Amino acid sequence: MNRLLLIAMVAFLLISACSVNTGMPQPTQEVENYTGLVTKVAVLPLKTMDARSRNIRKILTVRDLDYIFSAYPQYELMDMDYVADEFAVFGVPDVDDMDLEELAEVAEATAANVLILGNISSLRSDLYAVSLRFYSDRTNELKQVTFNVPNVKEERWKQMNESLMKQLDQFISNEVEKIYNVAVNYYAGENYTEAENQLKTTIGLDPENVEAFYYLGATYYKTERYDLAEESFNKVLELNPTHYQTLVMMNEMYETTGESLKRIAVMEKIASMNDDADLWLVIGNLYAEAGEMTKAETALQSALALDEDNAQIKTRLAFLLFDQERYADAIPYLESAYDSFPENDLISRRLAVSYQRSGRMSEAIARYESLIRANPNNVQAYLNVVSLYRNQAGETTDQVMKNELNTKALDTMNQLIRIQPDNAMAYLNLASIYLAQNNHSEAEANANETIQRDPSLYQPYVILATVSQSKGTTEYNRFVDLEKRAADAVGRQATTLSRQRDAAKVAANGHFRRAIDYLNTARTLTGEPESLRDIQNRLTSLSNLVSQTSGY
Repeated sequence: MNRLLLIAMVAFLLISACSVNTGMPQPTQEVENYTGLVTKVAVLPLKTMDARSRNIRKILTVRDLDYIFSAYPQYELMDMDYVADEFAVFGVPDVDDMDLEELAEVAEATAANVLILGNISSLRSDLYAVSLRFYSDRTNELKQVTFNVPNVKEERWKQMNESLMKQLDQFISNEVEKIYNVAVNYYAGENYTEAENQLKTTIGLDPENVEAFYYLGATYYKTERYDLAEESFNKVLELNPTHYQTLVMMNEMYETTGESLKRIAVMEKIASMNDDADLWLVIGNLYAEAGEMTKAETALQSALALDEDNAQIKTRLAFLLFDQERYADAIPYLESAYDSFPENDLISRRLAVSYQRSGRMSEAIARYESLIRANPNNVQAYLNVVSLYRNQAGETTDQVMKNELNTKALDTMNQLIRIQPDNAMAYLNLASIYLAQNNHSEAEANANETIQRDPSLYQPYVILATVSQSKGTTEYNRFVDLEKRAADAVGRQATTLSRQRDAAKVAANGHFRRAIDYLNTARTLTGEPESLRDIQNRLTSLSNLVSQTSGY
């Protein structure tokens, strides 16, 4: 009687368990779309440790596992009947005793990425212990997982999600990390083929792995597949817009491929991230080279906002504005640049031009005169104010004012010579002023003084050529006059005039040839296109004059 009662109770429990677990549940939430690499999971026949575990094994394998895995699109639960058939071929007597080599063979036979194997045992009539092992065919890793499942299906599904699936996710995550580390080692060893394969697997398993996309892009870049590299790098920036290593490598890549505008865009991101004034300066220069002057100015202003006392940035901005003929805008920056680099002739000349073009000559002259009073040894201030004196003298039609300005210029240069007796530029300015006044002897003397102190300057040779050409022209005009007078004269007067005519012609020819020699020397000392064109034009003219004064 007791035996019959026991059988009845067991039958009741089995029926209750089945009734509690009947019915396939419907998903309670929408499954997210997944575009990565799907992991194929094969569950080997689970071993039962006692009779009471057989029913829960049936429930798990017939329904629960399918239901649980259906909410995880990154996994494909392989058909368990197919897996059982393939596994049966191996004739393994105890699934718990399988070693790594056997597991690898089963995974290959079933084409599974992950094997799940283990056993179920009953703790009590309504609670079961599940002991599983995960095996990865990708990395040969093993992981032990143990959890309990109750009879009540909702609680069982919750436990399977929190234990089985969470542990599986962690297992795959660790697998991804290992594959990624292998890929990075391949990359470091310049084995780019294997690095690419492993990185693609990493990304397939973890589609938002920023570092894997970065190294994949770097691998493409190293193998000169620039379009694919750009695609990977852009994916990194989509996931992490401030990924510094990616921006640096994209900058390098665009420099290699000559894609200047793309490179500049990347450099702007880097400069903004780092508040890098020097990099903004480089960006400004690159925009200027590309003819993007507005963007160049914006970049330089960004640089100046970060380093407001940077003389190099101010100088570059000043030159940019000057080249656009925005002289009034350029003046404040040129003034600051001049204060930092008073010996820089290009800055001082552009400042003088900017004052002139902005109608502020008097203000500029007063500024330099003040600088000289404050520092009598400020050489560049002397040169700048003299340049302005000469500019004003050249523009005025008032002869008295012209003479006054030229006198100021001469006095200022003589004052500079007293301070620096060997200053070549002082003598060059004196030569130029005297030449403008047609004082050829002083112009010639000071040009020679300039050459004595700095023979590398081309301007004194141009001045000497001008003086020689002027002397030659005087002799040539005298020759023409004497030739006319000799033609009308007779006797001794005709003979005298003819001799004077011939001497004038020879003298003119000598002066013209000397002018040519000076200009040829000047041509070797300058690379300025405008100066070279002027020299060439004068050489052509002088060659004609030499021909006209050579022989009869």
